[in-house]
Amino acid sequence: MEQEIKERMIEARRSLSACAELSGQELRTRAYIKDFLREHCSLQVIDRGSWLYAKHDEGAEKTIVVRADHDAVPTPHGPRHLCGHDGHTAALLGLALLLEGVTVRKNVILLFQHAEETGAGGADCCELFALEGLTGENARIIGCHNIPGEPLGTVLFRRGTFACASCGLDVHLTGSPTHAAYPENGVNPSAAVARLALELPAIAAQTAEKYGCMTLATVVGMKTGERAFGVAASEGRLWVTLRAETAAAFKELNTRADEAVRSAAVADGLRFTADREDLFPATENDDDLQDALEAACRVNGLPYKYLDVPFRWSEDFGHYGQHIPACFFGVGAGLDTPPLHTETYTYPDKLAPITAELFLSFLFSL
Repeated sequence: MEQEIKERMIEARRSLSACAELSGQELRTRAYIKDFLREHCSLQVIDRGSWLYAKHDEGAEKTIVVRADHDAVPTPHGPRHLCGHDGHTAALLGLALLLEGVTVRKNVILLFQHAEETGAGGADCCELFALEGLTGENARIIGCHNIPGEPLGTVLFRRGTFACASCGLDVHLTGSPTHAAYPENGVNPSAAVARLALELPAIAAQTAEKYGCMTLATVVGMKTGERAFGVAASEGRLWVTLRAETAAAFKELNTRADEAVRSAAVADGLRFTADREDLFPATENDDDLQDALEAACRVNGLPYKYLDVPFRWSEDFGHYGQHIPACFFGVGAGLDTPPLHTETYTYPDKLAPITAELFLSFLFSL
């Protein structure tokens, strides 16, 4: 790779880091991506408002979509790129530079996705498939995530599930208020909230045993009533993250969680709602794509390894695999790189050029 291209990627990563923006608010970020592409590439750029994509069109029958995300995470000091999405985008911009004047015998679409952290961006960007006439017959999609703690540039594969499905369950239980001296005159949701906080993790454990895969229900918060000692609680909230390795286990976990909430509410005479937020389908890999990417690693002498278990975190790349064959992989960010979402994490400058060349190698193998 030419030194000039490497330097442009590093500069892009640092510029994106400097304008970090939260999910759904990536105005400056999107403007930077668009300006970079128009200044340095001949690709056709299509701006969809909250997301954009660029086309390397060779008039071929097959199209490969390469996706990167570009939102930041919230911190007490404002949005920061503590997950490396600035580096993911810089690598995709680098791929755009590498595609100039190159024939890969297929069409390539570079998808710059917003709002990965909330799971909303992937769902929005599935509009791409209808816009470009992409189906399981003529298109594939690939993407990756940097993985701290793994050797720099090592490709991490996994057949089946790469990252787990998850969602946030927001349970709202409503009773009726009364004086604390006369609890029998009201309906208090506290006992139901407490029971559910114990029951939902137990349901997850039963589901895990049934399906033989990792399944979790993690209580992330709960609240009943107010700090008013003369009034019994009448409102209760429980927030739980539901997570599972497979789509089947995730579906059953959600169904049984809804049944448990309904039963608890009916038993105690409570009104209830159970809403979902931050929905992430499981990120599952297509076997044929996995074989092709492994072959590309072998041909190009790229280090790689297979993971024994999926990552417990979620990735909204899973939305794409519900439409066309998909493959998501990891790229080692270095043994000494701090973990994702920690204050000291920074995407390594050396990684974006490595990732861009990986993408190019994989394009030739697919």
